[in-house]
This record gives sequence, C-alpha cells and structure tokens, in this order.
Amino acid sequence: MPIGEIEIHPYLQQGQINGASKLILGSFPVYECTDQDNPLKQQNRQNEGTIRFFYGSIDSGLWGLYRDNIDDTILLPPNPNFILPSLAHRQIAVSDTISSCERHGISSEDSKLIRRTYNRQGIQTLIQNGVRKIICTSKGVLKDLERQIILQGNLPFGQIDNLAGCTFQDNFITGLGGNNNQITSPIAKVFIVDNFQVTALAIPSPGSPQRQLAQFGFNGHDWRNYADNYFSNAFNWLNE
Repeated sequence: MPIGEIEIHPYLQQGQINGASKLILGSFPVYECTDQDNPLKQQNRQNEGTIRFFYGSIDSGLWGLYRDNIDDTILLPPNPNFILPSLAHRQIAVSDTISSCERHGISSEDSKLIRRTYNRQGIQTLIQNGVRKIICTSKGVLKDLERQIILQGNLPFGQIDNLAGCTFQDNFITGLGGNNNQITSPIAKVFIVDNFQVTALAIPSPGSPQRQLAQFGFNGHDWRNYADNYFSNAFNWLNE
C-alpha cells in the first residue's frame, strides 16, 4: 500500500439506523474495506472472501455472534442487504469511532492506525437521537468512546458516572462467574449525557477471545465456555 495513504470509512452513513436505541461500535474497517478502493484491495477481497461492510473480514466473527444471539436468520458470509433490515427492526445502529486514518502496513490492529479523524458527530448524533446501550468491540473502542467522543474538548458531550459503571461491571462479571479483581482496565462505562444514562460494554475480540479473557474476568480453565457466555450475555443485554 502507498506510504502516507489516508483511508476513508465508506459506509458510516449506512449504519445510522433511524430510531436506534442501541449501537454496535467498532474502530475502523480492515484495509480491504476502505476507500479509496484499488486493485490490491479488490484482489484481497476476492482471495479472502471479505465483504465491503462493517466487520466484513471473514475472521472478525462479529456477525456470527449477532446471528447466534440476536437473529438466527442471518446467513454467513454477511450480506448488508439482509443485515441492515435486521438491525433496523431491532433498533440497533452500527458504527465505528474512526472516520479516516493512515495505517502502518495493512494490519487490522488498532495500534497501527495513526493520523486519526474521529467519527465524533456521527456517534454523538446517534446518542442524541436515542442510543442508550453500546457494545464496544474492544476495550480500545471503549476508551476512544470515552476520551474522543464523550469527554473530548473544552465543552464535553457528557460526563462519567463512575459508581454506576462500576456497579454495572461488577454485576455483569459476577453473573458470568468471573473475577472482577483481574480486570485492570474497565470493561464497562456509564455516561451521563444531558439527563440520561448511556451504558457501554466492551467485549473481547470476537475473532480471538482467548488471548484477552483474563482482562475480561476469566480465571478458570474452560475459556471457550466463558467466552460464549460473555458474548451471549452481552448481546442479550443489548437486545433487551
């Protein structure tokens, strides 16, 4: 890929579901899914089966979790023509924190994304229009939601309710049989925007949860069962 290439998020507007009260929030698409499109991206999509949509990589696992826990009629690989009506029916928007950036190499890791422009207005608009629950697809996304979307600037969009956030996190992890003492950075935050609460919950990476579970309260031996329960409880909470 060209050095210094600025990639642009192509489908943020698609995820702005009218009347949404819930939100699935990520960071930024994989290289094959961004603009400007080019022959390398097209060839990679053809080779890998990647779809130009949110979480379009076949390795992401996000839409598989959505199918397993929210809408079992969704087919894989994901098709936006079926996913968007399903999201709209359930009042779930989908978005990312970053609207454009430069990438080191073609890595999908958030740490490789620099010169970021944040999708501040898009996410704030969703919250102003009714979003009250947010699933963040990593702790990094949760941190950017807090620092770049809610608290950024001299006139912050909202503030943090630390007590409510700690209570929500404790109840969620305890319900899984997990250990809150292992969590060194929060998995949940509660924000106050105007006069209402917005609760955000981070999930482990759907593609490789076992690498991160200790930071999400896991202290046992059956990591797969804990991960499955974590995802199930998170998506059920979102869809309530």
